[in-house]
Amino acid sequence: MTTDDPSNAYSDPFKVVDYDPTWAKLFSNEHDLILSTIAQYVMTVEHVGSTSIPGLAAKPIIDIQVVVQDFSNLSQCIEGMTGIGYVYKGLLGIEGREYFKRPGFHVHMVQMGNDEYTRKTLFLKYLREHKDVCQEYAELKKRLAIKWNGHPSAHLEYNLDKTEFIMGVLTRAGWDPELKPEYLK
Repeated sequence: MTTDDPSNAYSDPFKVVDYDPTWAKLFSNEHDLILSTIAQYVMTVEHVGSTSIPGLAAKPIIDIQVVVQDFSNLSQCIEGMTGIGYVYKGLLGIEGREYFKRPGFHVHMVQMGNDEYTRKTLFLKYLREHKDVCQEYAELKKRLAIKWNGHPSAHLEYNLDKTEFIMGVLTRAGWDPELKPEYLK
């Protein structure tokens, strides 16, 4: 099954919870599982998103970034990922990223050095290095989770409401705001 409809991206329950130290182990296990099936096409597998930052509140979904040199082996990666229980979702509105999910895990496959990879890396690095900003982000996430709880498009609205904060962090981290991708406009 493949779909590029962003409204069909999430079916996980919508909630933000305090940091859980077991997230690192869940990532580690999934890292090994992913590499067991597509290692020959992958440069690195990284724990990304809020669950990767100790102390940060997050939706209890492990975000994983699978970095490839290019997408020339995408069909083999799709076959491997679906073979271990992931559903391939396509781009879902984000050029340069292929998206996969299964309960509790979201995988973002990107090319090394592309804009999506660079933005995510800069944002997470900044949060790790600036605990005050990380705490501010945690508080925002909790407020937005309350605001959008029960809404039919809670995940989408929640993510849209974080855009201004994320773009502010990226600007402080050295990202050129003129390079803002379409999906964040």
